[in-house]
Amino acid sequence: MRFTRAVSEGATFDQQLDKMLASEPPEVAALVRQLREVVVGAHSGLRERVNPMWHGVAYHHPKAGYLWALFPRDGGVNVGFELGADLPDPHGRLLPGRRTRDIRIEVGAGSDEEEMLVDYFDLALDAALDRAAESKTRR
Repeated sequence: MRFTRAVSEGATFDQQLDKMLASEPPEVAALVRQLREVVVGAHSGLRERVNPMWHGVAYHHPKAGYLWALFPRDGGVNVGFELGADLPDPHGRLLPGRRTRDIRIEVGAGSDEEEMLVDYFDLALDAALDRAAESKTRR
């Protein structure tokens, strides 16, 4: 397993991302950046955070919490969904898992893959917001 060195506190997001991706092949780094643009384009209100220990980029919603992350792995990117086991799988792309589930995106992915990912991003956000609302009503 690969670990990225800790990023200095004052570093910008782009500096942190560049540091994390420095050990990746250029095409994988480009894919992470491409998928980041897909996330930001679909859900601009999310907080992004480079997580060096996970070697990934995590996305958080202000009310729903941690949703998913982009993990460069083995020549592609795994998009890992927190509580992915609870998500519907309309495109049959979620890999097996007990709690989290991933979708594998290979280098060279086109716009059809991006549209499919947006469907899952929407499902994950909706499910997380529903969980947050249910949790709030139980208090």
